[in-house]
Amino acid sequence: MKAAILKEIGTTPVCVDFPEPVVENEQQVLVSVKASSIKQLDLLKAAGKHYTKYSSLPIIVGMDGVAMLENGQRIYAMGVTGMMAEKAIVQKNRWIILPEGLDDNTAAALPNFLVGSDIALRTKAQIKKGDIVLINGATGSTGTIAVQMAKYHNAATIIATGRNTKVLEKLKELGADITISLDQPENDIVNDFKKAYATYPFDIVIDYLWGKPMELLLQSLLTQTSQTTTKIVTVGEMAGHTISSLTSDTLRSRDIVLLGSGIGSFKQQVITDYMQNILPEIFQYAASGKLFIDTEIFPLTEISNAWNLNKTIVIKI
Repeated sequence: MKAAILKEIGTTPVCVDFPEPVVENEQQVLVSVKASSIKQLDLLKAAGKHYTKYSSLPIIVGMDGVAMLENGQRIYAMGVTGMMAEKAIVQKNRWIILPEGLDDNTAAALPNFLVGSDIALRTKAQIKKGDIVLINGATGSTGTIAVQMAKYHNAATIIATGRNTKVLEKLKELGADITISLDQPENDIVNDFKKAYATYPFDIVIDYLWGKPMELLLQSLLTQTSQTTTKIVTVGEMAGHTISSLTSDTLRSRDIVLLGSGIGSFKQQVITDYMQNILPEIFQYAASGKLFIDTEIFPLTEISNAWNLNKTIVIKI
């Protein structure tokens, strides 16, 4: 069979002929893979920069994907073996049957972005109907999903920030009520934060940037008089690893709750419960055409060209 194979750590996977995986027990099922997305975890493991390691090399890459059972049912599943291959092994009944109307590419890409958006909103921010939500760094793929999931949870007002003006305009179509450009002088950014907060005091901030944008946001909050509790959930650090303005006084002078959302910040059962109980509901929502995700599709034979493009890439098998 054809498969995307990582031969050595630090190299790019290549599409080659590789032995078909063998089912080892009755709890495993051999499936025909349809699509698998390239995730940050895939890239980090292949580069040797993730705390989890491959058991041996060469190995098939791809942690999850869309596949077809022998009876023709389409499923989403985590792979026992790598999913960027014509065949893969998954755990029996540890899959989600995909609804009609949900295309393979969306189903393959969406779960990864939900971990960084919807789980942060549900588990850390504990979003509820009527909340005012600011998505800081909303123009990336995960941020775009976060805007849409805030709308799904019936947020009263959604504020989106980012540098890409074209995407900010698109986000207005997807659920953002207010957009703030981060591609302007710092004083203007602070003033825009202040103006938004004065009318719509933030209940929740989902932050993908950290660094300077978070410094400016905190600076703006220090001048506000609202008694609203603002939960700041940091999910990423695209703008920098540290911030200089986070002082004890900042947290003591305003009702700010600072939280982190990532694989290490909650128990594995949180992910398991989400995938088993919530993800089917979101797949159904996406099948109705109410979730937008921008993907680029590459055939398996072009895995080497697609691997490091830093875009939302789905490998079509």
